[in-house]
This record gives sequence, structure tokens and C-alpha cells, in this order.
Amino acid sequence: MLNIGFTELLCFAIIALLVLGPEKLPEGARFAAKWYGKIKRFISNVQNEIDQELKLSEFRAEVQKEIERMTELEKRMQQQIDALRQNTNTSALAQQTHPTIQSTPYHLLNTQIPSPYSRLHLQQHFKALVQMLEAQTTAIELKIAV
Repeated sequence: MLNIGFTELLCFAIIALLVLGPEKLPEGARFAAKWYGKIKRFISNVQNEIDQELKLSEFRAEVQKEIERMTELEKRMQQQIDALRQNTNTSALAQQTHPTIQSTPYHLLNTQIPSPYSRLHLQQHFKALVQMLEAQTTAIELKIAV
């Protein structure tokens, strides 16, 4: 804290001995040591409080970044949920208009591990699409013919 060497301490001791005398020197040394300890504790407390405030501000910044990241993730998840709802609504509409198309036998989100019926399902789906296209082309041919 203070950059005091041995020669400065020796000078202070000689001056204190001359000013206070040999009877009051121990009492003066206790008084100086007591105040030195109080000042040292005060300075260390101030330093600790400053460190805590800095850590608290850093923590607040980290929490704010995490909150922003979580809100971004929430927005992306909400967009994905909306897209899935829209897909299920369109597939439900397609099923209402074309009852030959069956719903998927596996969960929409878990497309990496399809059910064992997925090949059969795809064949049925393809056949239904072909029948639907044939019906539409014949309807278009009828409209053109008329």
C-alpha cells in the first residue's frame, strides 16, 4: 500500500522517540497501528465493493445477452410451430377434399426416424396423387371439349 522502506521507518521511530519520549512511545505505537489497521480495512472494503459492482454489472450484461438469445429462440420456435400448424391445416384441408390421402404414420417433427410403414405410406400417397391428377386432367379435358 505505502512504499516505505527501512530507512524511513527508522527516521519515524527516532522522531517519535524524541517527540513522545520513552514512556509514551509504546502507547503512540499502539495508536498508530490501530489507525493503520482501520485505514487498511476501509480501503480493502472499498476495493471489494468496487469489485462486486463490476462483477454485478458483468453478470447483468451476461443475463441480458442470455435473455436476448432466449427471446430469439422463442421467436424461431414460434415460427416453426406456426409453419407446422399451417402445414397440418393444409393437410387437413387436403384430406377433407381428397379423402383417399391418408395422414402420415409418423410424427411430423421426427422425420429422421420414420415408421416401418413409411414406404407403404409413400406408395399409397403416390397412388392417390396419381389418381387425383388423372381426375383433374380428365376434368380439364372435359372442360376443353365443351
